[in-house]
Amino acid sequence: MLGWWIVISSQTPQELDHEVDKSAILATWESSVGGKKWLDALVSNGNATQVQFGGYPCRYTVAAKHVFPLIQDGPPKHTAPLVVGDDYVSDGGWSAKITMHRNRMDACHEDSMLTIDAWDQS
Repeated sequence: MLGWWIVISSQTPQELDHEVDKSAILATWESSVGGKKWLDALVSNGNATQVQFGGYPCRYTVAAKHVFPLIQDGPPKHTAPLVVGDDYVSDGGWSAKITMHRNRMDACHEDSMLTIDAWDQS
């Protein structure tokens, strides 16, 4: 496990399974291994539902009002251990390749249901 690729979309899980509409993507980023802890916390406190497991992807549904405050300044901060592989070293707690489509997020109602995919970057 090297980290996660996070994709936040206004499409439903069923729509995403059929075809990805790039104009429905609200935000994307890569993060270290601790980069989906915020999603697991949303599930733990009852504000999100995990509908798919296994990392290819881990999929969540959650109302925009629970997500947007967490990402208004970019990906949520997190901690993660140093990962050492055969030919790489990955510091913990990083996020990179960040894309935030603020205009698309602003167009969402706070009760809009979002789908968040967390893809295992092994």
